[in-house]
Amino acid sequence: MKRRIFAVLAVGAVALASCNKVEEPVAPAEPGSATIKGTLWANTNEDNDTDQWGWYQYNAEKAPAGILVTAVVNGYDLDRTPDGSYDYPDYKFTATTDANGEFTISGISCLDEMISAQIRFNDFSASVLSGGNNTVQSFYGDNWWVNIYDGAVVIENYNY
Repeated sequence: MKRRIFAVLAVGAVALASCNKVEEPVAPAEPGSATIKGTLWANTNEDNDTDQWGWYQYNAEKAPAGILVTAVVNGYDLDRTPDGSYDYPDYKFTATTDANGEFTISGISCLDEMISAQIRFNDFSASVLSGGNNTVQSFYGDNWWVNIYDGAVVIENYNY
C-alpha cells in the first residue's frame, strides 16, 4: 500500500513539475487624448477691408455659431503594430463653433508619438456687406492637417 501511495505521489509530482505556466497576453495600451481648438474666420464685411489710407487690407470677421468642425484620425495611426493589409476605420471627433466662431474638440484619440489628424469644417451661407449692400454668399469649408500627440493642446485658426 505504501508503494502505491508513493507511486501516485511521485507521478503527481512529475506531472506538476512538467506543467508550463501559460502566459497571459498583455492588453494593448489605451490611447491617450489631445485637444484641438481655434477660431473660424470669414470675410462677411468687405466694407471694412481698407486701412486708413484706402489701401486694401483683408479684415475677416468671426464665423457664425453652429458650424460643425470635425477632427478625423485614421485607426492605422492608433495601432502600435499596424497591419498593412487591414483597412482601418476613421475615427471622427466633432464640435461646433460658438457665437465667437471658436471651437474646441476634446478627447481626440492619439498616442504618445505624433500622428496627423485631418480637420474639416462645413460650408455655410451668410449675409455679406459689400459696397453698402447686403448679399447672401456661400463660404466653403476646407480640409487641413494638424499634428497631435497624447496631452497636446493644438490651437489653430482657419479662414474661409
